Amino acid sequence: MSHSPPSTAAEATMELSMQQILESLAQRVGRPAVLEDRFMRLLAFSSHDGPIDEVREDSILRRHASAEVRGWLKKFALPNLRRPLRLPANPDLHMLARVCVPVLHRGKLLGHLWFVDPDGSMTDADLDACMQGAAELGEWLHRESVASLFSSARLADTMHMLLSSSPMSSQAARSLIEAGYMPAHDGVVAVVLQGVPRRSGALDIEDALAQGVADFRRTVRRGQALDLINRDHAVLLLSSAGEHDMYVDERIEALVDLTRTAMLSTGTDAALVVGVGSRRDALEDGYASFREARMSADAARLLPGLGDLVHWSRLGIHQIVVKLASLGEEVPTVHPGLGNLLDDPDALPLLETLETYLDVAGNAQLTAERLNLHRTSLYYRLQRLEQLAHTNLKSGAERLALHLSLKVARMTGQYAPRQGGVADTGAAAPADATGTDNVTPFPAVASR
Repeated sequence: MSHSPPSTAAEATMELSMQQILESLAQRVGRPAVLEDRFMRLLAFSSHDGPIDEVREDSILRRHASAEVRGWLKKFALPNLRRPLRLPANPDLHMLARVCVPVLHRGKLLGHLWFVDPDGSMTDADLDACMQGAAELGEWLHRESVASLFSSARLADTMHMLLSSSPMSSQAARSLIEAGYMPAHDGVVAVVLQGVPRRSGALDIEDALAQGVADFRRTVRRGQALDLINRDHAVLLLSSAGEHDMYVDERIEALVDLTRTAMLSTGTDAALVVGVGSRRDALEDGYASFREARMSADAARLLPGLGDLVHWSRLGIHQIVVKLASLGEEVPTVHPGLGNLLDDPDALPLLETLETYLDVAGNAQLTAERLNLHRTSLYYRLQRLEQLAHTNLKSGAERLALHLSLKVARMTGQYAPRQGGVADTGAAAPADATGTDNVTPFPAVASR
């Protein structure tokens, strides 16, 4: 919920009614009341006559609970709460005992009511009154959510249109500019936040992404960011005043930090990789930056040594690899002799050896160390590979073709080294970067 002044009489009435409910509850139970949404973001609070603690003061100033408090509250399974719960004090956090009351609408959790209760004096009658007040607040939050979702759905449709190759993308850009979502004179940079599963199973980090992006939106002015949240990834378009806008990198860093914090607070069992597209001069060209950002995120996920934050403009030679992989069924055969080995599971150790050898520029000693191989075993593998792939590793052109082929094969899923099969050769790659379960593989770049 926005804390800016209401723009209509209806909104003013709704906010006043919500405040009246809180004040009435606070007076009824003799202690201040605080309302948070299900992401522990502050929505409203009553006047404070009774005792409060540092956690309450901090949450009001921050407008949300700190990461330390969120981490401690996870043990109480608040998302599953259906009745009032008494929480003990936590001296380490300077947190007094309190009561948490779920705010529900037709069984769906919309938020929590909090009451500081250091002496445990709230009675069953008090708790019943709080549940009645929570039911009223649930009605208000539901109505606002429906109105917000309607507006968000229209915005999402426009964003989908913009982030596509549709001829309507120019019209979508004009609509967003006219509505004040992005300045007409600014350029745009696309950012993709992509979840990566740490193990097999369904990947759903939509809530964590929504929380991280919402926290980020509160740090920037209107017109500086547009977002689109999907089940396993989020897309943001950041305004950029010029080719070397130093604030863009700062915003991206803040966005990533807030999203990772949200993933921790929601217990999301996934890693995060981030792709950043090149700047475009106009919002209507945002699709081109988005496509680069999506390919950069895939490169961070699938190629070792790139790190978990990849800028398209800084990919260097890997741009060629990524563009080749994005061609789908039309990917050219860079090295014909390697094709047969890619289809042979028994050849996987040879391919892992070759990739490590090429990654370290043909340094045999370093390759043997990284693969924990005897030099004699390494030379045997390389000779065997030369025979099977009909290649000559002493040829620079052959090495280039083999290296490109292996990297493209990674991107397209034809080659998937065993975990730990290939040593990292640069910056730390994201956890399980080679995993592809439940994540859209190349060449998909559209957002829907």
